[in-house]
Amino acid sequence: MNTLGHPRLLVCGSAGDAVTELVVPALLLRAPHAEWSQLVHIYVPQGPTVAFSGRDLRSPGIAAATGVAHRAGFATVVRSPGGRMVAYDSGAVVIDHLDRTTGIRHAGSATFAANAESHVRVLRDLGGVDARVGEVDGEYCPGEYSINVGGAVKVVGSAQRVTATGSLFSTVVQVAVSDRVRAVIEDVSDALGYDLRRSSIAGLADYAPALTPAEVASAFAADYRARLGVVDGAVPAGVVAHASVANGPSPFHVDDWTRSHPLPA
Repeated sequence: MNTLGHPRLLVCGSAGDAVTELVVPALLLRAPHAEWSQLVHIYVPQGPTVAFSGRDLRSPGIAAATGVAHRAGFATVVRSPGGRMVAYDSGAVVIDHLDRTTGIRHAGSATFAANAESHVRVLRDLGGVDARVGEVDGEYCPGEYSINVGGAVKVVGSAQRVTATGSLFSTVVQVAVSDRVRAVIEDVSDALGYDLRRSSIAGLADYAPALTPAEVASAFAADYRARLGVVDGAVPAGVVAHASVANGPSPFHVDDWTRSHPLPA
């Protein structure tokens, strides 16, 4: 698709429940047509979510992990991007960056590195946070371009999905990690057979107590406006309505559902 002259949009605010929030970007990524070249969706999640990846499904402990999450009151969803399991609630900020100009040949470590550098700069400007790029020992959803505080705890993780129609780069910023999020990360990791150093789990508010998810979301929104020239917009109402009826077995598999329920051409 020719995206020349199409706007770059910034959408702020949750699209709905846990499944809807994760289905919306997957639908937008696969849509055959779009009136935007890039869309950045920044939101504070509405409810507690365990977002699994396709890799997690291959673990013999996935059924037990799903049960652990449900008993803790978390919705379970298999997200579109890769990586490993991440858990969050309204103490986090999620950033979904959709780019219709990015093809498979342009994806990879360079995208992770560029986003990590930008995100670290935002966090440092908030004050009181010694944000750095790099994996810490024993972190959940380990990655070379995780963002940590002081080289000790993970506070930000990202994952990517690339299709023939563009890319989705999704980031979870842990601001205030509740006891239930900390416990479910520990218990689900155990069920999946993943190594985890429990002391590596933390949020930005552990180091800058005054920070709130709303403040962090606002700071990232300002950065994307300045850096990418995005303008305020909204997810098409038809997309949200289409995503809001998504349902299926648990954990709900976003890609399976979007492939069988595509947006109308």
